[in-house]
Amino acid sequence: MILSAWQDLSGQVASDATYFSDFAYFMYGAPLLLAMSSVTHEHPSRTLQWLDAVQVLLAAYLAYTAIFSVSPFDQRSIAPIPASLLVLTYNVENLALACCASLRLLAHRRDGGQGRFYLLLAVFLWCYAGCAAAYNYLTLHGATEAWSEVLPSLPFLILVLLSMRVTAARSGAESAQAQQTPQKLTLLIDNFSPIFFTAALLGLGFAVMRAHFYLAAASLFVALLVHALRSATLQSRYMQSELALRAAHDKLEKLSLTDGLTGIANRRCFDQTLQLEWQRAARNHQGLALLIIDIDFFKSLNDTFGHPYGDACLVRIAAALNSALPRASDLAARFGGEEFAAILPATDGDGALAVAHKMQEAIAAAAIVHAPSRGGLVTASIGLALHDAGQTPEQLLAAADQALYRAKQNGRNRVEA
Repeated sequence: MILSAWQDLSGQVASDATYFSDFAYFMYGAPLLLAMSSVTHEHPSRTLQWLDAVQVLLAAYLAYTAIFSVSPFDQRSIAPIPASLLVLTYNVENLALACCASLRLLAHRRDGGQGRFYLLLAVFLWCYAGCAAAYNYLTLHGATEAWSEVLPSLPFLILVLLSMRVTAARSGAESAQAQQTPQKLTLLIDNFSPIFFTAALLGLGFAVMRAHFYLAAASLFVALLVHALRSATLQSRYMQSELALRAAHDKLEKLSLTDGLTGIANRRCFDQTLQLEWQRAARNHQGLALLIIDIDFFKSLNDTFGHPYGDACLVRIAAALNSALPRASDLAARFGGEEFAAILPATDGDGALAVAHKMQEAIAAAAIVHAPSRGGLVTASIGLALHDAGQTPEQLLAAADQALYRAKQNGRNRVEA
């Protein structure tokens, strides 16, 4: 506008350079179009922003060349451009921008601050399209009045007034609403806009190829190059997101199967492993041993030394039990409270009994202090059960629990099978 006003007031602009003010008016929609085509639900990549900017600017350049049949930076003498063509071009451009803003508003009307932004932008662009069309019509037919000079400024005044009435602060409810899952229409628009720019470059390149061959060839090359770079960038980001998601899933899966206090497997992991190992033992006709380990007089320990000391004892006992397992395929788990369990695949009675005694030795070697009335050191009672044909995992677990009960009844700090 400053350039146009200077040209009008000075009257000293060369005739072959007057095209530039028209080009500036025409290009004002490029940054608006770029803003409306940006992805809104995530922080956009700086690379993608630059690629989109290149596509928008080149598309606007080619559109100007196609409409006015001349390159805007051509230094040759330019034939006069019909005023009706200028008016039609500006009206179509303003209408297209208003429609794009309305489409964005439709997709983001419930997205808090983004919804308000597109509401203001849509209102401004529709007002601008209407006022500019009226002003251009009056100017084209020589019917301008004093009041008509206000029309180009009216949309900007409306934009200022609306912006002053809408607060920039967002409530907690709006923040949560803005972080909701994007709608299908939002995703469609976000993903279609870059493809639209590439298609526009290809179409405009073919449209100007006869009169501007080198410009058209360059635009086709840039369109394909930008599309390839964008696709490679998106693919790279997708792969990074996929790897991060997989790592997060593995971490959550591990956390869900680990006891938060002792760091060994929890009850959920124990139940899953027992089911799998029971099926393998039944299928391959192999042995399967199950141990249930209970800390003797643990309630008395908690009452005497306090729960923090009891928790520390559980951590040390879990480490001792885990160290007593001879193979990586064996599993030690916290069964609940002060009870632990061990699954020993492909193990017979003698092997399971040896592991049980090794666990008691590991607990004794840890030398965890207990009340003098309970023998001075922490001990454990162990119940042992072996898989039998026709037996269910629940029955195997019940058998090990009964064996543990007998170990307690027979004096504790012993193994019963």
